[in-house]
Amino acid sequence: MTSIDRRRFLVATGAVGVASVAGCLGDDDDEDPSADEPEPGTEDGTESKTGDETDEGETEELPDPTDTETALIEPATLNEWHDAGLVNNHDMTHPHRVAVLRIDDWYPEDGTIQSYEDGHVPGAVPWEGGELHAARTEGLGSAAPMVAPGDVVDEVLVRAGACPRTTIVVSGSKPLRVARGYWTLRYWGFPRERIKVLNGGYHAYGEEYDLETGAFDPETTPDSTFSVQANDELNNDLRVGIAQMIQRVDNLNAGESDDVILENRQEAGPSAPDVMIENAIWDNPLAGHAGDHHFDTFEVEGAYFKEPDVVEAHYDELGVSANDTVITYCGSGYRAAISFFLLDGVLGHDDVMLYDGSWRQWAQYDGNNDDEHTPPDEWRIDLHDRTDGDTGDSDLEILVDEIPELQSAEANQVEGEDLEYMAGGEADDDDADDDEDDWAC
Repeated sequence: MTSIDRRRFLVATGAVGVASVAGCLGDDDDEDPSADEPEPGTEDGTESKTGDETDEGETEELPDPTDTETALIEPATLNEWHDAGLVNNHDMTHPHRVAVLRIDDWYPEDGTIQSYEDGHVPGAVPWEGGELHAARTEGLGSAAPMVAPGDVVDEVLVRAGACPRTTIVVSGSKPLRVARGYWTLRYWGFPRERIKVLNGGYHAYGEEYDLETGAFDPETTPDSTFSVQANDELNNDLRVGIAQMIQRVDNLNAGESDDVILENRQEAGPSAPDVMIENAIWDNPLAGHAGDHHFDTFEVEGAYFKEPDVVEAHYDELGVSANDTVITYCGSGYRAAISFFLLDGVLGHDDVMLYDGSWRQWAQYDGNNDDEHTPPDEWRIDLHDRTDGDTGDSDLEILVDEIPELQSAEANQVEGEDLEYMAGGEADDDDADDDEDDWAC
């Protein structure tokens, strides 16, 4: 699979354009249910500034938020960006603008939510939990939680005053939620260098600097008409749908691929599952709680992700290398986002995907349904050595009028819809160039 440029998609149109998303080769307790363009920072492209003018007329060098060792940043780095006036900078032509998104934290132990009002990094913008995922139709029926659609992500980015030159920092104290935010933005076309995760979340920031409390004030962020369409490409090579996952398992079983499938559910304890996708490797990124705001695992300690060399050593032990094609999955796609973030954002691996829908969707496609909702053999995961163990009863409701083939575009409706959204409704490539939106930047 490859990422799709929305301009190229327009030229293809129809089933031919969407068909590029088909095919695949040549319940976790912690989870929620162009060349002519001027250079950035100038009006005519004759000069590009990387700093602010001082009283003496000298240029003060400003930090470049895209230039970090990994996608993981420390509180001191974000504070430096604050002091440099990069966070919520109202000059939309500034080349180094920063926006901070604060994800709510949900605690399943007592059902409480630690909200934006309770504390956030100064200038942060709320990203509500319900904006991280959606129920969407894919394959033969509906599944949740699936990747949030483009219009929902756009609402968050407009709220943050984003533009194509903005670096987005995701903050929160739940690793699985900030990781899900990272993957969501990556899927919707953002390059690695434009997405950061605040190590330790706002709690860690608050230990060294002041936090803000109270409701969000929209006046703190500049007006924006930004859309993910400005990114041009949908990174659909970072996501696997149910039909693609079935094909990949079949190809792995047939010896036609060497994909690495990481099983990110809990592998020990009373709630550990006794059934998994065939040939998957156990890799639980949340081995257990060690308090309300941190996790005791190989990557996370007090809500801090460990050093890249420690993370790399862990994956080396699992036999995962930078040359591998890796697919992560879990109960719903949240734990799996942690593995995706570590491999993609921290270690910089280039062929990592998340199975969106994960086990909740996979288990629906077995034969334990009534006759009306039993998938045909081509789709069943309890056949063809696709699953290790008995998935039990299924609640799949078949919603499609006709059963699509696994290799068809109609089998991956989510990415088809998202490619159309990235196309922006433009009917012609030349027209699209003529009507290019400046996204308030």
